[in-house]
Amino acid sequence: MKKVTYVIIILIILICALSYKIKFNNNDFNTISLLQDKKLKDCKTELATFEQNFIYERENENLELDGNLPLIDIEGNTVLVKNIIKANSLVLRFSELNCGECINAEINALVNNKNKIKKNVILIAYYQDRRNLFVFFKDFQNKGLTNIQMYLLPNEALLIPLDKLNIPYYFCINSNLIMNNFFIPQKDKSTLSKVYLDYTLKSFLK
Repeated sequence: MKKVTYVIIILIILICALSYKIKFNNNDFNTISLLQDKKLKDCKTELATFEQNFIYERENENLELDGNLPLIDIEGNTVLVKNIIKANSLVLRFSELNCGECINAEINALVNNKNKIKKNVILIAYYQDRRNLFVFFKDFQNKGLTNIQMYLLPNEALLIPLDKLNIPYYFCINSNLIMNNFFIPQKDKSTLSKVYLDYTLKSFLK
């Protein structure tokens, strides 16, 4: 996963560099200077956000998910995590209490990669009204996400540190229920999600 992390860091730096390099028709030096300072500040903020997210992600690496954690499947049956995760899988964890735009951004990212999703992509979601699980599952299928599994998390949490941030996140999990390759997406940086999904779908789920 270090490889994809380095790629994302380089990508952020390139995005910042391209944003910083602006062509101006206005010769007002002060205006140019102010705009360049703003771009530089924005880049520093983006890098700081990525750095903080990286720290949060590392706190959860190699934790073991509780195999007896109950989930509810699309038919309304209660199942245990240990009975549904039997191979390398990619999980998107989100809650209806998260930022709606953030959730939509990641669903769109998955839709854009739907031709690469063959199996073992799992959505674990929390909805206050359990009926919404079926509604949103059908909606995602209509968008082309036909090779996904979706489960409701009754107690709203996977009981890992990252849950406290109240944001959507991805992680990989193996048959021993060891979690790694955590990724906190940014709704306005879809390219980062694309890099993460490309790498994970090709390498971890191959």
